[in-house]
Amino acid sequence: MDDCLLELEHVSLSYQSEVVKDISLKIFEGEILALAGESGSGKTSLLNGILGLPGTGITVTEGKICYAGKNLTAMSQRERNALMGTEITMIFQNSGAAFNPIRSYKKQFAQMLKSHNRFHGKDSYKEIMECFEKLGLPDGEEILNSCPYEMSGGMNQRIAIAAAVLLGPRLLLADEPTSALDVRMQKQAIEELLHMRRLTGCAMILVTHNLGVAAQMADRIGIMFRGEMVECGETKKVLTEPSHPYTKRLIEAVPVLGERI
Repeated sequence: MDDCLLELEHVSLSYQSEVVKDISLKIFEGEILALAGESGSGKTSLLNGILGLPGTGITVTEGKICYAGKNLTAMSQRERNALMGTEITMIFQNSGAAFNPIRSYKKQFAQMLKSHNRFHGKDSYKEIMECFEKLGLPDGEEILNSCPYEMSGGMNQRIAIAAAVLLGPRLLLADEPTSALDVRMQKQAIEELLHMRRLTGCAMILVTHNLGVAAQMADRIGIMFRGEMVECGETKKVLTEPSHPYTKRLIEAVPVLGERI
């Protein structure tokens, strides 16, 4: 395949000590890659290393991260920030924390578009409403006039997905986007993320501890253990024919997984 969007070459990451060791990985245009493993395995740290936001405290100590042929690790923070939102967007586990709880969504969506030089007054509000409609979000006008504190966690997550769709990134980083939701809202969030890929053609890296979610969503899956990627391949093959003992232990802990693939 020659449509590689993101490539990690022997990447190691550190806070004050090493948390991710020697990861080499390619993500292709339109692909969904799941990163699975127990808490502390380095999944979220890897996303933070790719995102490169200041204040996270994470540094690339070895290797390089290339996006669309450009070396992210050699960019200035200003150059890297220019890619965030327009090219690379992240959905956090607690999407409510990404919004100002007491400011209306209307003002926050407008500010988001303004920050990317994409706000065009009434036309932008029409675009937002059309985006809500495509994702099946009810009462778009009511949503825009509401504040995040008035919404459930599931609804905030759905609105965060809508914001990502609106920006139209080429790469979406999703950190446990369903773990804080009940079963019904998990299903809805999964459907909306898959619909987002159909609408925008974006690639996704999905961090999850839920192998059932990975089975439903991902084209490929990488299994992380103690900061290393111990297995990576086509999702169905990895989950039905695991080669690493740790992957086998993960699957054995989910006895109904075979029914979800």
